[in-house]
Amino acid sequence: MDLTLEKLEAVYKAAFDNCALQPEIEPTVRGIVGRMVQLRSHYESVEKVIGVPWWFVGILHYSEWNFREPEQFERQVTDILIAKRYHQAKTRTMGAFLWGFDLWNGFQSGAGKESTWVWGGTNVLKQKTSRIGAAAIVRYLQLQELIDMGSAKTSTELLVLTDTLFKLRPDQSFKLSEADKIRVSAGTRLELLRDDPDKANHVKVRIPDGVLMGQDDRVDWYVFAQHIQLEGTEPNNKPKDPPAEPETKIAEKDRGRPITVPKLGQVYLGEPILENGHFSWAEATKNGSRIPVDENVVNGILQIAEAMEEVREYLGGRPISVNSWYRDPASNRKAGGASRSRHLSGDAVDFVVQGISPPEVNRRLEPWWGDRGGIASASVFTHIDARGYRARWDYGF
Repeated sequence: MDLTLEKLEAVYKAAFDNCALQPEIEPTVRGIVGRMVQLRSHYESVEKVIGVPWWFVGILHYSEWNFREPEQFERQVTDILIAKRYHQAKTRTMGAFLWGFDLWNGFQSGAGKESTWVWGGTNVLKQKTSRIGAAAIVRYLQLQELIDMGSAKTSTELLVLTDTLFKLRPDQSFKLSEADKIRVSAGTRLELLRDDPDKANHVKVRIPDGVLMGQDDRVDWYVFAQHIQLEGTEPNNKPKDPPAEPETKIAEKDRGRPITVPKLGQVYLGEPILENGHFSWAEATKNGSRIPVDENVVNGILQIAEAMEEVREYLGGRPISVNSWYRDPASNRKAGGASRSRHLSGDAVDFVVQGISPPEVNRRLEPWWGDRGGIASASVFTHIDARGYRARWDYGF
């Protein structure tokens, strides 16, 4: 059996997303977690040296030492983790941490979903066991909001493309103290809870507690946009938002029905968003049924409209049909979009190019669009957005 992280990470992650504690063990887990919290300072000392989260160290203390001799444990586990090269780990996702527990144990209790060392006390194991596994403790910590490790709704990862700094403020690094920045090497992979474009070409990212080089309780960081790539999306992000039929057939010189949008005031559905452009306000607002809520959304629409003109030209001037552009929160939920879809910001479009299949459109645009924003593939449309940093995923349909 292939026991590598590359092979098993997704197995552990999927199992954790769907795992729950067996009700009868909850009082025992509550006691374990209570003791871990009492001894947290010892685990944080290890975290500062090794970079693994305090709760990972605490679970090892319970599983191997039964919480005995915390000072001696602190010294010994630090040496062992370094010998096992845990301090060099670059993949810091839930799947990787759970795999790391079995790696520590030499996979003696199984691997993947069969590991009693990880899954004892949860519904993942087909047979019940007296062992309280690592996943049961992590799940309880999460349910009690003692750690923020995301949820089954979050399957986005952040890949660091080049050696960079994660910073507590989006300032130039020389203006920050050493305590306000941390160097992260290329190839590091982190689970991502949230991302937002920010000023000065930075991205504000939120990552799970205590998984970034020993920094606990600092989950919001700023990083240079071109130094990272986002991969994946929410499992339930499967939008079905077909293009709207025009309310009436708009004659060549008919501007259509007027609507009022923030920043610009009155515009007409039949008019192009950009002067001499090919995309109309009817396409951006679903025939005027989705009026932008604020000026930021209008700015997003204008920004992606310029990008869509570039897309059209890049693909040979072929006609493009818009499936979905701006979505207000209600229409986004109805369409089945991600909870934080870029369509909510107005700077995302799902579209179909006449005469070119969506997979082929995706293939052509991928290197060209680069780190200007997101591209996602589906068999029936292509998604593009102008968030300002690279993001890639597959809708799976």
